[in-house]
Amino acid sequence: MAKYRLNIMYVIDKLETNYPRDQNYIVKYMSEKGHDIIVITSYDRNFAKYDSKAFSNNVKIYRCPRIGNIGKATVFIPKKSGLSSEFDVLHAFTFFTYSSIIAPFLYDSRLRVLRSEVMYPGSMNFHKARKQYYILNLMYRRLYDFVTAYNVVEAKSLEMLGFPRGRICLLPIMIDWNKFHSCIKSFEHDEIVIGTIARLSPEKGVHRLPKIMYLLKNLLEETKRKYRFVLAGRIENKKLSKLVIKKLKEILREKFEYLGEIAPPYPFYKKVDIVLIPSLTETGAITVLEAMAAGKVVIASDIYPINLYIQDRVSGFLFRNEHEAAKILSEILRGKYSIQTLQSKAINYAKRHDYNTICAKLENIYYKGLSSKHSKKR
Repeated sequence: MAKYRLNIMYVIDKLETNYPRDQNYIVKYMSEKGHDIIVITSYDRNFAKYDSKAFSNNVKIYRCPRIGNIGKATVFIPKKSGLSSEFDVLHAFTFFTYSSIIAPFLYDSRLRVLRSEVMYPGSMNFHKARKQYYILNLMYRRLYDFVTAYNVVEAKSLEMLGFPRGRICLLPIMIDWNKFHSCIKSFEHDEIVIGTIARLSPEKGVHRLPKIMYLLKNLLEETKRKYRFVLAGRIENKKLSKLVIKKLKEILREKFEYLGEIAPPYPFYKKVDIVLIPSLTETGAITVLEAMAAGKVVIASDIYPINLYIQDRVSGFLFRNEHEAAKILSEILRGKYSIQTLQSKAINYAKRHDYNTICAKLENIYYKGLSSKHSKKR
């Protein structure tokens, strides 16, 4: 298939250019391939200052005035004047966002793509799509040519919502494998560093950390194994964060450190040996893949989609409660498992999610979709 320069528009509620995110990897890859990129997003001074450093010159980012929020969706005044009347590809992010609703009506394009996050059948997002947002779902099916899914489970959800199989494209969560792999280090040293990096909010399960650390401390009472625990992440729930940090300090004393927000997260991964992920809900669970690529021992909640990435006790560990998490940590610190074997399995799995490989598939989706629509017109 002949490749040519595309004129692509991405419409995103919130573009966080200082974090490794799917949309950032997609924009970066497409711009490096020589395509002309325009991004329409909301204004946020915390991220706008990173825009010029994040992408090459053929990426134009229009940050539009924010009006407010509807639920978790950021509402902004989209820019229309001065833009091209038609784009080859319009790619909106994601289900149930302001961007996914306004994009097809405001901007003309030959191909329209939507990223989905409906998750597995039975999830709250799936329930919303089927019941509460029935009309919205109908609109998506009518206006978008393709919908991308993170995995086969999500693809099945989209089929159950009425999307034809031929219009569903698998586009897994992506990471910059080389950058995270550069954070690998030997596990063989005196003091093991356990770490959690996450937004400090209830859904990320940070309130579970004090109990896990308390149980671990008791399990290791008779051993001399040295360890520390570090917590990193943006504070979103002040009351919860203050309580969690206070309890961890009381339990671990000098063995605990709160690092604050670290973006991008590479310094965190260079510091730690074990990554503990206590989340209650996840959409893409990108932290799991980042930690695996960095060669860390990952101990994570046994929830979707984490349990699609980790093969328990082969490439990492899954736990269902705080007692299981503490027991796994104590066993690792006592040397029960072959860390080198775990690292190797994790690294090889994570490599499948490198953004270069996945974005190349997306680029082909763009070309095939445009070619198909052109053939139909003829």
